[in-house]
Amino acid sequence: MEKLNRISKRTILGSGQEGQIGISLKTLQRHFACFGSSGSGKTVASKVMIEELAKEGIPIIAFDPQGDIASLALSASVDELKENGVNPKIQKVFQENVEVVIWTPGSSKGLPICINPLQFDEVIDMEDEDKTRYFAATAKNIASLIGYDLDNDDGKSAEAVMSVIFEYCNNKKIILNDFNDLVSLIDEMPEEIAKTVSSVGTNSLLKGLNKKLSLLTLGSRKLVFQTGVPADINALLGFDGSTDKTRISIIYLNTLHSSEEKEFFISGICQLLYRWMLMNPLKGGQNGIQCAMFIDEIAPYIPPVKVPSCKDSLELLFRQGRKYGVSSLIATQSPGDIDYKAIGQFSTFILGTLNTKQDIEKVKKRLESVAPKEIDYIVKKLPALKPGEFLLVSPDEYDRVQKLGVRWLVTEHVVVGEHQLSQLIPTHLRNYYLSDNSDSANNEKGDEKEEHGKISSNKDNNSDNIDKEIENDTENTTGIEQNLDEQDVSGDIITRSGRELIHVVKSNIYERDIAKKVKPYLKGSIFKSEKLEISLFKYIPLIMVDLIFLDVKGIFKKTVIEIPEKLYLDYDNMDIMFVDKNNNFMFDSVVDSDPHKIEDIDNYCTVEKYEKDDIDFDFRTIGRKKINRKKVKSSLERKYRVNVRNSELILFPIWECTLKNKKTKKIRKLLLDSIFGNEMKL
Repeated sequence: MEKLNRISKRTILGSGQEGQIGISLKTLQRHFACFGSSGSGKTVASKVMIEELAKEGIPIIAFDPQGDIASLALSASVDELKENGVNPKIQKVFQENVEVVIWTPGSSKGLPICINPLQFDEVIDMEDEDKTRYFAATAKNIASLIGYDLDNDDGKSAEAVMSVIFEYCNNKKIILNDFNDLVSLIDEMPEEIAKTVSSVGTNSLLKGLNKKLSLLTLGSRKLVFQTGVPADINALLGFDGSTDKTRISIIYLNTLHSSEEKEFFISGICQLLYRWMLMNPLKGGQNGIQCAMFIDEIAPYIPPVKVPSCKDSLELLFRQGRKYGVSSLIATQSPGDIDYKAIGQFSTFILGTLNTKQDIEKVKKRLESVAPKEIDYIVKKLPALKPGEFLLVSPDEYDRVQKLGVRWLVTEHVVVGEHQLSQLIPTHLRNYYLSDNSDSANNEKGDEKEEHGKISSNKDNNSDNIDKEIENDTENTTGIEQNLDEQDVSGDIITRSGRELIHVVKSNIYERDIAKKVKPYLKGSIFKSEKLEISLFKYIPLIMVDLIFLDVKGIFKKTVIEIPEKLYLDYDNMDIMFVDKNNNFMFDSVVDSDPHKIEDIDNYCTVEKYEKDDIDFDFRTIGRKKINRKKVKSSLERKYRVNVRNSELILFPIWECTLKNKKTKKIRKLLLDSIFGNEMKL
């Protein structure tokens, strides 16, 4: 916390007719919003504010939905700064005093971070009202994550049930380690709360709630709660002893695969930040703000009508953060799509060009109380502003509206792809945070061998330089990678001892569960005419394909985003495996979705590696037939805009069930996947 005493009193955004234009830290305590249409320069203006705050000793937690905030970790060239009128000393101060850390939820591509929403350790120190609010927000966040519509009765009931359980656990000092514990508690409802729960949720709802919660313990979804460093505000702010510099923590949301997961993570961090600020109020001698939180493209998270799970948490921070010195910075290109009541606490606005009538009317309505005498001037100027030009409206700072040109960034402004993040995480930070972490995070880091493509950039002159820097970093790590388990030229994974490793999907269905899973498939209605005779555990061979999906954005100026992905194919005919809406594993020659949107093994399963000799599978059943990698590559590259990198064997678990007719003794086979226990057609 000592670094707060080093801060100066003013941030400089750019210049106007009367010289430099800035905003004091005291004013920023009442929050800062940036509005501007696409191409106005609003993200650059927001990043300038982040640079300025960090340079002055204020740590920032920044949510990055598109990958361009992450480029704060890359320095602009000195020649570029001089050409655009920026004193290189600003960059030097930034580099010497600021540390940028990129955190990746549910992934080890950056510095992995996870949130377990059931950890209520520090809630004990809260007032009762704050506890109730915290439990309700957590319940709403989880309900939204598992697919409930928070506006309908089922969603509200699921939220209420979990909120009651959380309060009960807190009062009884019951620890919920993970969602399995929550599922068990709902299955065996304590009598003390059973009556209360039954008044808001039927047995059918509780059964559905448990099924949805159980899915959070499977496959890639559980990575959000288990992979990496448990989210901690002191770590995000750099107050945990890991650095002497001011930290900018960027939470890279692109590693999350759904809007619900992104809302969940934003809400989770906001709740932790709220809890942190209650425990760390402003003290005498601290000037303005302790820390700041930035959200780019905030519109989906505080819409005017719908209530995403993170909206309440954001509104609470906006209301309460001011008196605790927690500043909120937001940006959006769609001010017409945000709830203006949610940003009623904001006192400073910078406005770039806005063209739509809806957006201008929304801004006008909000600013009528802030700058009533100049509202006509503002409305007239907005459509005519050029990129990089803004109107600053800050009654606490200036008597009239200021027109300014935002200064050039001392960092790069490019889009950083997921596959490039590993090169932006310093080794000492990986060692500091991950040395005692689970093998899963470290294995994921060790197994990934990223290829470096080009970063999409609106600064063409510098993108090649960034690529070269990243390539040089890759060359420097080659010796380290050679000490890890390597792939031979055929694509098989070989350990250091020379033994072959095979990827295996972990089974979730135990033999004792088979009778229950088979029952719905037995012939007969009330009285079944069939019985389960025998069940055998087996594996079916699949082909796991590593590829890069080339996602093309834009119409006139096209941008290509490279997305690493895996697809899974039938070993014989190379049909693509996918999971349908009823959680059935299916195969088809072509799936009508982009590769990164196909629901498959990555979304629901855990993949492990075992030495070949330790796997109960007769490899003779696939004969000497090797994977035809050329055929796999050409087949998928004809179907999708992808570059296939590698393909290898993976084993998928199933149960082969023999059903016998009680009267005729006729036998038939039923195959169940060992993930959900649903029928598979092979």
